[in-house]
Amino acid sequence: MAALESFVIVFAASFSIGLSGAMSPGPLTVFVMGQSARHGVVAGPLAALGHGLLEVALVVLLWLGLARIFQWEPALGAIGVIGGLVMIWMGWQIVSGVRRKGAELAASVSDRRADHPMVGGAVLSLANPYWSFWWATVGISTMTTLALPRGAIGLTAFTTGHIASDFFWFTLVAIVFATGRRFITDRVYQSALYLFGILLALFGVYFIWQGATVFL
Repeated sequence: MAALESFVIVFAASFSIGLSGAMSPGPLTVFVMGQSARHGVVAGPLAALGHGLLEVALVVLLWLGLARIFQWEPALGAIGVIGGLVMIWMGWQIVSGVRRKGAELAASVSDRRADHPMVGGAVLSLANPYWSFWWATVGISTMTTLALPRGAIGLTAFTTGHIASDFFWFTLVAIVFATGRRFITDRVYQSALYLFGILLALFGVYFIWQGATVFL
């Protein structure tokens, strides 16, 4: 009974804290919006899966002591610059696809691995310096305070609770945008994807600027 109680407490806390981070506007949410309009509701869970697999690996690495690297400013700066370049590239892929294929965009990029919702979920998470910063501060703090004192049960509850919050949020976003796709014209759809691509690129520019300031 005590084990179950510990699991529920840590799971609920991790879910709530994780949801506050997932709901913050960011490049992954923008990506899911565009992908769900193109691939349907499944884009949300797939992006969350890619994001979640990366986070499972990260939790293990943090447990082994990786937190010190994420607390090193030059490392965060490098992540910001490299990640920003990746976001600009992905944003350009969306924009160029709209310009090249027009109304047939839905089929124009579905064969690109980097554009797959699950791959994009992992790539954009890794490319986002604020994701690294969140884990080096809020994530590691929650893990050491709530999860680790309760052993394997606490660590499992922490990880599953956090990932569940991502699945909840990105699936909700995907449902909203996939459903809305049925009620908009191709022109509006193309304009929305164009906007998503530009927003993703702007996030990239911002992250490059933030990352570069570390070295100036």
